[in-house]
Amino acid sequence: MLKYLLTLVLLISTYPLYGKETLTVYTHATFLSPSYGPGAPLKEAFEKTCNCTVYYVILDTVPLMMNRLALEGSKTNADVVLGLEDMLFNLPNIENLAQNQSLIEKLTPYAFHCLAFVYDSQKIPTPPQSLDELINSPYQIILQDPRTSITGLGFLVWMKKAYGEKVVQKWKDLASHVLTFTKGWSEAYALFRKGAAPIVFSYTTDALFNEIEEKKPHLKALHFSEGNLCSTIYAGKIKTTKHSNLADKFLDFLLSPEAQQLISTHAWIYPLEGVPEAWLKAKNYLPPPQRITFSPQEVSSSKEVWIQEWLEGFFK
Repeated sequence: MLKYLLTLVLLISTYPLYGKETLTVYTHATFLSPSYGPGAPLKEAFEKTCNCTVYYVILDTVPLMMNRLALEGSKTNADVVLGLEDMLFNLPNIENLAQNQSLIEKLTPYAFHCLAFVYDSQKIPTPPQSLDELINSPYQIILQDPRTSITGLGFLVWMKKAYGEKVVQKWKDLASHVLTFTKGWSEAYALFRKGAAPIVFSYTTDALFNEIEEKKPHLKALHFSEGNLCSTIYAGKIKTTKHSNLADKFLDFLLSPEAQQLISTHAWIYPLEGVPEAWLKAKNYLPPPQRITFSPQEVSSSKEVWIQEWLEGFFK
């Protein structure tokens, strides 16, 4: 009986309510994570401003979400899509999601994040201060596979932007102390939390989450002297939406002070406006690092070549 009651509660909480205008939002699983996802509080806050229901359709990862939208095309039920990253625009099979193309009418940036190496300061009291120092260090590192992981792809881009023609040799130098390449970020961070290696590739704001939520301020993030690779995060209004005004209202809401605060304190990414007071008080707080720039077009056109360089550096 308990099982059926729980199922009923889930259906009531996720399916649209009759008599109200429904905004269908496609997003990825971490957006609705009970631990660090802003989806639930954003839904609650927005529904207070309108006679409407926000209905989330959850895909496991951002690439899967984008691929589904591309496959559905103009027949999609989505009104809005959340969690798009500029690094992924123009990649194969998702061309229709690029700005100014047929499926998405409008893109609204609402946050950004920066990639970083997160380390255990109890094991590494004097950490590397640059990518080159890290590559030449003795510390074991956990990375993600660039063929299956957004963070892994980000590090692939970072390495190429940093070293250009010398990148294959730099991959070889790094190979000696990479513990593993995981399929995705979750697997990598789980290994790090278990103590498998003292460094993992992740995000700068992990240091704040570790200190404020996990009470583990010794798990810090490295801001390198040459900068870090950062990516803007967007919401997209679907061109075929039947709820155009409501979709516009939702995109505007994402930029409100209330939503920006919820995004930063639940998703642990940088808001476009303002910094949470709890962040400013944290020992691990640092302003966003200098950005290493890239274009989605160069990632799209060069990704396969860069992956071959990675394979040559590590496995040949």
